[in-house]
Amino acid sequence: MKHDIDIDLIANLLRGRGHNVGHIIPVPDNGGEYEFEVDGNLLTLAETRGLLEQEDARR
Repeated sequence: MKHDIDIDLIANLLRGRGHNVGHIIPVPDNGGEYEFEVDGNLLTLAETRGLLEQEDARR
C-alpha cells in the first residue's frame, strides 16, 4: 500500500544539505515506495531516510 509521501520535501532537504538529487522514481507496489538518485546513487526511501537521520545525528 502506498503512503502519502512528500517527495518534494525529502528532495529539498537533501539539496539543502548539499546533495545532488537527480530523478525520483516511483516503483511498483511490490517493490517499495520510491527510489531517489542521490549523489549519483539510487537509494530506497528507507535508505534516504537513514541518510537524513545520520546527518541529523551529526548536527
